[in-house]
Amino acid sequence: MASFSMDLKMPASEVFSEIQHCIGTADYKVKTIVPNQSVIAEGNRDFSWVIVIILAILLWPAAIVYYFTRQRSSITATINKESENECNVTITSNGNTGDNLMNLVKDVLQEEKPKSEDKSENS
Repeated sequence: MASFSMDLKMPASEVFSEIQHCIGTADYKVKTIVPNQSVIAEGNRDFSWVIVIILAILLWPAAIVYYFTRQRSSITATINKESENECNVTITSNGNTGDNLMNLVKDVLQEEKPKSEDKSENS
């Protein structure tokens, strides 16, 4: 699980659009959306094919349980509008692909406004 927060000097609607674009290119399914405020999206399950195959060969019910108990990768983005052209973005992610998507969003937003302040946290 990872998270980061960033202050941006751009409108919340533009930031929201960039985040939606990144989520769309990552083939994530949007679960909840509040326009220009927040997005919650889920990806595929985080599991190991090697473990699934070994369990399927040795004990197939365990393979099914293993697969369905693995958490899906997810990303949650929250945008707090501070003024007309300033906002704060907080993004948290779960799973490997969620972390990769969060880093993609972070990179895209940093390219847009390199003067923004950045505060990162990894849990």
